[in-house]
Amino acid sequence: MRPDIKVWNPENPAQWNKTLAWTTVWLSTFSLTFGFCAWFLVPSLAPRLNEIGFSLTHSQLYWLVAMVGLSAGTLRILWTFLPPILGTRVLVTFSTGLLLIPLFCWVYAVQHVDTPYWVLLGFALLSGIGGGTFSGLMASTNYFFPKHERGFALGVQGGLSDFGTGLVQFVTPLVIGFSALACLGSGQVAHLPDGKTITYWLQNAAWVWIPLVALVTILSWLFLRSVPVTANIKQQWAIFGNKHTWFMTLFYYGTFATFAGLGAQLALLGNHTFAGIEGAPSAVALAWLGPVIGALSRVGAGQVSDKIRGGRVTTIMAICNIIGLLALWWYKPTSVAGCWIWLIIMFWIFFWTGVGNASTTEQMAVLFPPLQGGAVVGWTSAIGAYGPFTIGMLLAECGAGVMFGVSTLIFVAILAINIYYYDRKNAPDLC
Repeated sequence: MRPDIKVWNPENPAQWNKTLAWTTVWLSTFSLTFGFCAWFLVPSLAPRLNEIGFSLTHSQLYWLVAMVGLSAGTLRILWTFLPPILGTRVLVTFSTGLLLIPLFCWVYAVQHVDTPYWVLLGFALLSGIGGGTFSGLMASTNYFFPKHERGFALGVQGGLSDFGTGLVQFVTPLVIGFSALACLGSGQVAHLPDGKTITYWLQNAAWVWIPLVALVTILSWLFLRSVPVTANIKQQWAIFGNKHTWFMTLFYYGTFATFAGLGAQLALLGNHTFAGIEGAPSAVALAWLGPVIGALSRVGAGQVSDKIRGGRVTTIMAICNIIGLLALWWYKPTSVAGCWIWLIIMFWIFFWTGVGNASTTEQMAVLFPPLQGGAVVGWTSAIGAYGPFTIGMLLAECGAGVMFGVSTLIFVAILAINIYYYDRKNAPDLC
């Protein structure tokens, strides 16, 4: 157990420990990556639940995935205010250990096809813990770096942790097809749409992360330290009197909500969009690519935003997302080639929303001092985490056309506000 740091000022090289700062980034990033794996475990399992014996409608499946976003967004609001209260070491250790709860819940659920729908919804809400911790850990990292390096550090942490959304969807098909962990549970006979049968071990999709989560929990307790940044909730509440907090909330909601919402629903949305097209690509098999593309673009865009201004990157990002969303709103695939065009447009959106996640985070680091900046990063990421819920709700109740239309309007608003306040020659808050 290492003592907390008594003197810490990242802007003064003599009072800044770069090694500790990056150790915090990497352990927090691993925690967040596995958190995103727990969060997106539900989207990776949902398309296969009916195959193993569940009887869920399209609407129920959309809502099941949406519940994860509802939980994550709500928990992020709580986690936003925890960093200066608990300290980094306790916060990261506690947040990582909590991930074991939803992982064990889904180990149970997939082996009991008689599990009631309301219990599945409860397990989905618990999976939101994996997304809920993001706001606290990102806000905490904000304390560890000087202003000119925060964009890159937060870009690395946010981008690589976002990688977990694609990682779990990539790993799940690889691990559910073998019985290496058969001693930890029996297989499930799956009836595929083409009439074939296959044995799955869906519990492996959760088991594979459990030892890694346990390891990061232990390492966080042993190697992390807390810095002297303290505040109560009332002091952090001051951010809500600043107009930039609300602008950044809209910006991050538009970018992360679209990234996470489409990442969670891509497999189901693609399956329904391609229904009836013989030879269509498998959206389930390719769903992992979108989040990975967005995660990687976020890592690179953080450093670019530090160099050329986050506001300029946000302008470019908003224009590119408007183009992509309008294309998806208008385009309806009718052939195999059309399905691939639809997927390419979708991956275009993932790329640019990842860029926007980084550029808006960099803008927050410039607009706010460290304590307020941490709270703003946490708050905006909390609202952004509602993306899987709002997008899932729109898909379930209104359809894909309405969902793409609403998302387009959000990016139009982002573009207008960003140019006026942050990215024109005489902008009042050029950043």
